[in-house]
Amino acid sequence: MTATRHQTMRRFEFSLQKVLDYRQRVEEQAIRAFAEAQAHLIRERAMLHQLLIEREECLRRSQRRQQLAIELLDIEQTYLSALEGRIEAQRERVAQAEKVLQKKREALIEAQRERKVLERLREKHYEQWRQEMLHSEQKSLDDLATVRAVLSPGVLSLRLGGETHE
Repeated sequence: MTATRHQTMRRFEFSLQKVLDYRQRVEEQAIRAFAEAQAHLIRERAMLHQLLIEREECLRRSQRRQQLAIELLDIEQTYLSALEGRIEAQRERVAQAEKVLQKKREALIEAQRERKVLERLREKHYEQWRQEMLHSEQKSLDDLATVRAVLSPGVLSLRLGGETHE
């Protein structure tokens, strides 16, 4: 390759590469936020499940102790009532965690969509660049062939004994 050929072979540069990089980082952050929200929801559901199990165990114990003194039954009822309040509060936390997860899911989908739009644009620009490079290379080859064709008769001419032979 000649020096001029090296100069014509430029590297592909996507003018919006920094924007694409930014959108990829936003998407990665959205993935992390979604995963954290999902883990939070799982923990909240596990806590609710544990409270429900605790309530069921308390109710079973209560049925077995019906002969206990009224004072103990009162304490158990107070505990059950407090447990019901905790269950309801936990259900609220689960519902809130589900809403947060849904918002994070939507943000992730939007971030992925925005990144894909730029990636498709980059691919389109790359293909245009590649076609330009192929066209330029073909033009250079054609020019080289033309130069060779023009110079060939003079280069291949041999003079033998004063006569020119081609």
